[in-house]
Parts: sequence; C-alpha cells; structure tokens
Amino acid sequence: MGVWALIFSGLVMVLGAPIGFALGAGGLFALLQGGNIPLTVLPQRMLVNIDSFSLMAIPFFIFCGEVMSYGGVSRRLIAFASALVGHFRAGLAMVSIVSSVIFAGISGSAAADTAAIGSILIPTMIGKGYKKGFVASLQACAGALGPIIPPSLVMIIYGSLTGLSIASLFLAGVIPGLVIGIGLMAVTYVYARKYGYQGEAKASFKELLKSFMDAAWALVLPIIIVGGILKGVFTPTEAGVVASIYAILVGMFIYKEIKIKDFPKIILDAAIATATIMLIVATASVVAWILASSQFPQKVVTFMMGLSTDKNVLMFLMIVFVLLVGCVIETVAAAIILVPILFPIGNALALDPIHFGTVIVVGLVFAGITPPVGVLLFITSGIAKCSFRETVRDLLPMLAIMLLALFLIAYIPGLVTWLPNMIYLQDILSGFKKIYLNHIRTK
Repeated sequence: MGVWALIFSGLVMVLGAPIGFALGAGGLFALLQGGNIPLTVLPQRMLVNIDSFSLMAIPFFIFCGEVMSYGGVSRRLIAFASALVGHFRAGLAMVSIVSSVIFAGISGSAAADTAAIGSILIPTMIGKGYKKGFVASLQACAGALGPIIPPSLVMIIYGSLTGLSIASLFLAGVIPGLVIGIGLMAVTYVYARKYGYQGEAKASFKELLKSFMDAAWALVLPIIIVGGILKGVFTPTEAGVVASIYAILVGMFIYKEIKIKDFPKIILDAAIATATIMLIVATASVVAWILASSQFPQKVVTFMMGLSTDKNVLMFLMIVFVLLVGCVIETVAAAIILVPILFPIGNALALDPIHFGTVIVVGLVFAGITPPVGVLLFITSGIAKCSFRETVRDLLPMLAIMLLALFLIAYIPGLVTWLPNMIYLQDILSGFKKIYLNHIRTK
C-alpha cells in the first residue's frame, strides 16, 4: 500500500500537479487500494500531524522573514555584505553568498532567502555583465543555505518528528552552513578568473562601519533567537513570536519603512507561504503514515543493513538515497517521508543523533537545487529571465562543491557536533561552578 502511495504521487507530479496535492492524491489512492481502511483516516491524519506545538514556529518565522523583507532588511544586509567582500573578484557574486548566509539566520526558509536576496542582486549582476545562468544557479545554491543555518524550518520539522532538541539541531547547522558558503565562494572565484568578473570599489573603513551599523538591528536577530532558546528563555515556537515582534518594532520604529497599510499584504504573503508548507506537511504525513502502516521503514532498514554493517558504507548509501529522492520530491515533503525511515537506521548504527540529523537535513536541501523539481532554480531562473536549461548548465560545479561539503560533514562529525558540545559543556561547567559557590557560602 505504501509503494502505491509513492508511485501514484509521482505520476500526479509528472502531470504537473503541485507537490501537496500530488501527495494527497497518492495517499487517497493508497487508502482506496487498501480497501479496509475508512477514508476518514485521510483528513484525520492530516490534522493530527500538523497539530504540533513545535510546528507552530513555522508561520511565525515565515512572518518574521516577510516583515524583515518589507522593512528594508535585505537591502541593508546586501549593503553591509558589499562593503565587506564587494571588492573581491566577482564582488557582487561574493556579496550574494554572504548576504544569503546572513539572511538565512533570519527566515529559515530557502525560498524566502532566494527571492529576497535574488530579487535585488540578480538584476544588478546581470546589468554588470555576469552570465544569466551563472547568476541564477549561484543564487539558488546560496539560497539553499536557509534550511541549514539557524533558524531552520526543516530542522524544526526534523526535531518535531524525532523528539530531538531543536536548539541542538540549530547549533549543529552553523558550521556546515559556513563550510558550504566558503565552498561556493571558492567556486565563484574560479568562475571570476575564467570570465573576467571584477570586484567593486573597496569600501573605506568608515563606509564599512556605517553599513554595519545600518544592518546591526538585523544582524542581532539570529543571536536573540538562538541565544534565547539555548538559555531556556523561550522555546523555538516562542522564539518565532519574539522574532516577529522584534521584526515589527525594527521595521516600523527604527528603519521606519513599514506602515500600518503594509500589514495586510505582509500577512497575506506570510499566510500563503505558511499554507503551502503546511499543506505539504499534512499530505506528506499521510503518505508517511501509510508507509509506516505497511512496515516500509522496517523493510528499508532490513534491506540496507543486509547490504553492509559498516557505518561508513551505510552513511554513503543513505546520503545517495536522500539525494535521489530529493530529485523528485520537494524538501519539506521529503523530510516528512524520509525521516521516519532513516532515523531508525541511524539509531541501529548508534550514530550521534544530532550529527546524523544534520547530515540528513543538509542532504534534503539539495531537493531545491536538483532538477527536475529544483524549486529554487525555477525562482532564480524567473528573476534572471533565463531558461531552466541555461541555469542548469552552470550548476554542476556548485553542486559538486556542495556535495563535497556534505560528505565532509558526514565523515568528520566534529564539524557538526563541536559547537553544540561546546555550548553544553559551558552550561555544565557553569552548573558545577554554581554548586561549588553555594557549597562555599554554606560553609
């Protein structure tokens, strides 16, 4: 029954239906094939799986990203990034990467990051003589960092499905996101030498400081979000509320670019983005439930464990599996379907759950930049006004460096676990210090 759900969903997607409707159709078809399961299970499972406190963070972070975009944050971040790295070879392309890394720490959504930064920088780069295909593929890859660097909507979903600490997953994504960003800058430098892309005029220290001060209110938001979660001040869901309120205050009273009349449009855009993601979560959850009911995850675990018992080999096979699924299924849907299948394998191999989860999340983001689905590629191709084929032509070197980064974090766990371990080690030492001081006072 589970296989039928996947096959029928795939056929409906090939016919051009949106991913959310295709997965819902696949779930319905599988229930009809099962025969003895009432169809009321479909809406029931959809509601049960989105009725989650952790998932409530998604609409708030999306709303925060929309407010920040309307409030001129994108423009200020780009100005700061330009002052910082704009004088390097292919300066505007470097600015695109750095801006995407910073903006990823605000919205947590790859599509939002790609559109917010790309709508400003892609036309500018094309006007400066950059190839349309190169610009579109670069911005799509840079935008894919959104679900890796905290806050991450995909990591929120992963944590809600597995019960892992979302705060730990957030921290684990920082270094992998930076590694991928540095890799993209290296590829961009090679392109710059090949096509003769030059840098912009170097900003003075005064200009750099001014751009930093202009962007400071936006730069501090990721620190508030992650710091507040780590210190136990608020949960990830409450962090989304805090971030939204902060974004409104900054946009209205500090940057003064948001007016009351802008909120209907902001709320509508956020609602549409949220509804799209939650529909995918709901229908993908139905397919995941059907797969679980037919014991599909156990069969996959048995099959993979039968191929090899070596952790390194199985890690490689799971990464390939995630990448192949990502070629045909969007990131959020792939997460809902694959996590219940792969998480037990990680447990069976006694892999560090935070490390393993981060590897899977990074693998899942490739769904946005790999044909034929490649949602981010379609976004940037539309902004650049170039064909999808032209975009894909310049994509391979960037995909290669991102794959290299994926395998580095898969086989060097310290790149993922070092930051979470350092934070929690400090908390433990702080706890021991408090106990010791209390003991001294008691004496």
